[in-house]
Amino acid sequence: MEDAVRQLLAVKGVRLTEPSQLSNIPGFILLGVAERVPEFGEIKGSPVTVWHIPSDLLPVSRAEMERWSVDASPGRHWLLSQRELPSDSESIFPSNSQVVAWGPKKMSVWFGEAILSGDLDVSLPRDEGDAVYSDGTFSSADKNEITLINSVINLESWLVQKNLDNALTYPVLLEGRLWEVKGDLYSPEGNMERDTWIVMEDPWSSNLSLFEDKGNDNATPHLRIIKPPESRWKREEELISKLPGILDTRRQGESEQSEESVRSIMLEWWRVDVKSVTIRPMGAAFPAWVLNVEGRDDVLLHSINGRTYPLP
Repeated sequence: MEDAVRQLLAVKGVRLTEPSQLSNIPGFILLGVAERVPEFGEIKGSPVTVWHIPSDLLPVSRAEMERWSVDASPGRHWLLSQRELPSDSESIFPSNSQVVAWGPKKMSVWFGEAILSGDLDVSLPRDEGDAVYSDGTFSSADKNEITLINSVINLESWLVQKNLDNALTYPVLLEGRLWEVKGDLYSPEGNMERDTWIVMEDPWSSNLSLFEDKGNDNATPHLRIIKPPESRWKREEELISKLPGILDTRRQGESEQSEESVRSIMLEWWRVDVKSVTIRPMGAAFPAWVLNVEGRDDVLLHSINGRTYPLP
């Protein structure tokens, strides 16, 4: 359950860091320190220590709560408890600290709302080898071929550079597409080679590029998947017409003997014959984040190109 709590915190934009001092309080798991937590408002510079109290047969006793109150350092604390809390917890909390405590009922509502809204995807386990995907996603592709594209930008650095380090963020996935392309390449002399490529289509940036699989075997996380407007996808005819600009390549030609007996190797173009091309779609997902900045509309931050896009 601790992993699920951490996942939901990440979805809600609560970024945890390691505490400066470790704590060993029985029954209380120190998850980390967050610079900001929505439940505490927008005050900057006052970190919040986040705790998880895992499930147990018995409720949290008054003695346990008093021990935590003594051992916890002064400051702001957020308790996420799967056990019932003492009815008079607020009278136990230290006066030099600000504490928000959620019991099992509040936790249940929190998880339920996240699941119903699609922010948190939970699926029943399946047999090994069966992939789990959100219904209706990647409808045009084989659901057994979903590739998670590696992020390029670093979220924390990007937020600092844009002076948006106060923004609330939560991770999502943006739908993309990979195309398996097979076709013939011809040299200037008419030599032909049959080849296969993978072309990545990013409908968010209207970009096509050659995708080099670097052994990416990352599992696709269970996150909300956002689809682009349908008009952003390229028609197959349009996609094929743009392939020469992506697949045409220069290669070393045969050695030539000049009059001065100097051997030279010229570069020559090998060009794809679009009439020979066949294409097959495959699913892809780009990591992204929803940025929530006070006073502004939420936007999507693309992890590949570092650009922001309106939420569809």
